[in-house]
Amino acid sequence: SPPVCSLLTPCSLTSHISHRSKPPAVMSASRIAMALATLGSHALGGTQVEQCPGTITVAGAGTLDVVATQLNMPGVPAGPVRNVGGNILPEMWGRAYFAKSCASGTYNNSDYEAWQLLGKKLTYTTELSQAGCGCNAAMYLVSMRQNSEVSGCMDYYCDANSVCGVNCHEIDIQEANKYAWHSALHKQWDGNGLAQGYGGWVRDNHFDFGRQEYGPGASCVDTNQPFQVSVAFPVNADGHLRAMDMTLSQNGKDCQIQYSMDRYPADEHFELLSQALRAGMTPVVSYWKATDMLWLDGPGLGDGPCREDTVQCGTSPQFYGFSIEDAA
Repeated sequence: SPPVCSLLTPCSLTSHISHRSKPPAVMSASRIAMALATLGSHALGGTQVEQCPGTITVAGAGTLDVVATQLNMPGVPAGPVRNVGGNILPEMWGRAYFAKSCASGTYNNSDYEAWQLLGKKLTYTTELSQAGCGCNAAMYLVSMRQNSEVSGCMDYYCDANSVCGVNCHEIDIQEANKYAWHSALHKQWDGNGLAQGYGGWVRDNHFDFGRQEYGPGASCVDTNQPFQVSVAFPVNADGHLRAMDMTLSQNGKDCQIQYSMDRYPADEHFELLSQALRAGMTPVVSYWKATDMLWLDGPGLGDGPCREDTVQCGTSPQFYGFSIEDAA
């Protein structure tokens, strides 16, 4: 998930790698409606974000509401999130959550969906052909249903970097642009986490794949076109998480990108992340940018794709075709 950054407050590399600033004061639930009403006249040139942009149908989970935040971070307006026939398109600085219900003008943590994904596989399609170096199209899971603190964003949002002032477990399935891709594990308070993929800083400073397999015109995943993401959470004999197994694939291609996130020293036996997945985690999609995102898309210690984050982010990324089934 994004560090504390916004159009008004630029990101820095250190803010993502080791953000430990004091969280802002948490707002009481009784003040949410008043604050949102006040925000409406200031957000994005006077246009308030549509909080309830419709529903999506998730095979294996039913029909869910999409809930968009009004704040990218405390005091900073978010961008809008569009829903076009179940295709979720977060515009720049937009962030949205999947929920059981949505009521415009108020947020409630008990409304958020809590996917129990131990032993399951989640699949969806993403499109990020306009997201260049320095752009981040993200899809991830956080422990929002369990969070009873309203947060500085007034929507009960939490993550491992305390972007809105509340910290919780986070599993990044996708932090990506058309040149780079990361998945990452974060127990609560581990803002660094442990990432795998291609670009920037990853586990053991070793990329799991490269520009030949992933990127514009690449052989396995051509990011000029939509592609499919599958993440499985297999369990061991004790019912604990064994690994997070990732697969990126694309229709018409005869190869796939696969890697397994099978170790995480900060949660050595996946005890904490197993508990989080068993309790249920809320899906989040977002889009943001920074001129210092080389931790994601830079050279790292290898041949990473970007030398400079030019933040040419184009139109919204897309997320659609979600399904949940038993892991093999």
